[in-house]
Amino acid sequence: MRKLLIIVSAMALVLAACAEDEPTIEPGETGVTGATAATGPTGETADVTETAADCAAANQDAFETPGTLTVGTGNPAFPPWWEGGTVEGSEFEFNEPSLGQGYEGAVVAEVAARMGFAFPDEVTFVPVGFNKSFAPGPKPFDFVLQQISYKPERDEAVDFSESYYNVNQALVSREGSPVAGATTIEELKDAKLGAPIGTTSLDVITDLVQPTQEPAVYDDLAQAVTDLDNGDIDGIVVDLPTAFFMAAVQIKKGVVVGQFGAESDEYFAMAFETGSPLVACVNLALQEMKADGALDAIEQQWLADKTNAPVLG
Repeated sequence: MRKLLIIVSAMALVLAACAEDEPTIEPGETGVTGATAATGPTGETADVTETAADCAAANQDAFETPGTLTVGTGNPAFPPWWEGGTVEGSEFEFNEPSLGQGYEGAVVAEVAARMGFAFPDEVTFVPVGFNKSFAPGPKPFDFVLQQISYKPERDEAVDFSESYYNVNQALVSREGSPVAGATTIEELKDAKLGAPIGTTSLDVITDLVQPTQEPAVYDDLAQAVTDLDNGDIDGIVVDLPTAFFMAAVQIKKGVVVGQFGAESDEYFAMAFETGSPLVACVNLALQEMKADGALDAIEQQWLADKTNAPVLG
């Protein structure tokens, strides 16, 4: 009996020692790969960071087409957001998105690469009307970008990424117009201004400038340019880089009058179908690009000479 007690006691000590060697898993210490911290043998905590490629691989069933990143954008594809010209056989006008040139073109190419897609072979572009970009319902793309400003009311119908470009609105006009030499918002009060429908550009006119005349509202900028050239309106409000392009290329004797300051600060974001898990993947790619300077480099390459304009006080 005494021998049996000694044996049982020894086994208990061995089991206790083994139990002390086994790690205790507390609630919250396990989870999705890349979102947790791992404790090493010396007790240090090592951060395990999920990449955009990890996220895309984990959500491969969420893509519109398996193995392909489908991106929506406007048609025509306007500079300076898209560059490189057209390609025979493509439905896109002005510029071909798959060339990966222009600010948005370069951003898409970099985001795609960081998500694990070969650009342009594994990326498809589809034309999307501007207002359809943030309309509710199913989407024929994984995400869309075409200078879409984040607005809370738009966020009710779609999901947005974080910012890929912080932008100010600006006023473009032509030499000799009543507003060409304006330096303050007050000088715009009696002007006839125009902007595309459903845009933050139109919001700047109605909410910030508050002119005495009703603004001219357009389905696209082509008619606005025609009306400005004909003297039917005094100026057009658009985002600042677009204003520089229009003044240099589209408007006869065009001038960038100035930009609206902090009161009109906004940012462009990609739009997704509500509930898409790919928002997190794109955000990871954008965060990587901001952290290593890639996004700044793209801005310097494509927009550095299109953002220097006086502020309308």
